[in-house]
Amino acid sequence: MQSLWFLLLAFFAGATHAEIASFRLPSPWSFECDKTNSSFRTSGHLIPARCVKVPSSSSEKVQGLQACKMTCGSKGTLWPTPTGQVQLSSDLVHFIPQDFRVVSVSAPSEDVSNMINQFADVFREYLYMMNPDYEGEYKNPFSETPFINGKTVQVSISVESEDLTLDTETDESYSISIQRMSANELSRNSQTDRCEGPKATQRVKSKGKAEEAPGIHITVSGKTYYGARHG
Repeated sequence: MQSLWFLLLAFFAGATHAEIASFRLPSPWSFECDKTNSSFRTSGHLIPARCVKVPSSSSEKVQGLQACKMTCGSKGTLWPTPTGQVQLSSDLVHFIPQDFRVVSVSAPSEDVSNMINQFADVFREYLYMMNPDYEGEYKNPFSETPFINGKTVQVSISVESEDLTLDTETDESYSISIQRMSANELSRNSQTDRCEGPKATQRVKSKGKAEEAPGIHITVSGKTYYGARHG
């Protein structure tokens, strides 16, 4: 009888270590941009646009809260808030860190160029940190065969002034332009090129096959390094 008791204990102890499969269902909710000022009746405050939760079954485009905020209103989530003209698209482009490439850096000095490359690396690490498996040291945690069909994102950065002083008089203005590009145009932008002269222009040869992934090209221009960093 005692041996049977130990046998039962061993059986139940082994059963407690069984693996349980888990999965996540898609959210039954989506978010839409409400521009009707419907909250004015209850709050008394005018809100030009805000994201409201709606059943995904009745939504034309299922999206999360952050995706909705990026395209809701005249300036979305742009920060610092632009003071100039803004034309905000309603389309979002999905990409992963290996699809992000800085293809051109135009700066008046090597110090400015180095700082631009540094903040590009910081931005890339921010992308890595969005993955819960990121362990640090700039190691890309994203799979080379993701479940999304990402687009190539190429960035050109230009700075006019070599002054790196940051004070209340620093011009931190910037401009940013985003354009859709064909596969051939993206491939041309990825070629290595170097121009000699008072303003050094560096083109970085991107890794991967850009011609296979049409995407977008982003041009960021700033009077100073700090303006370009905002862009």
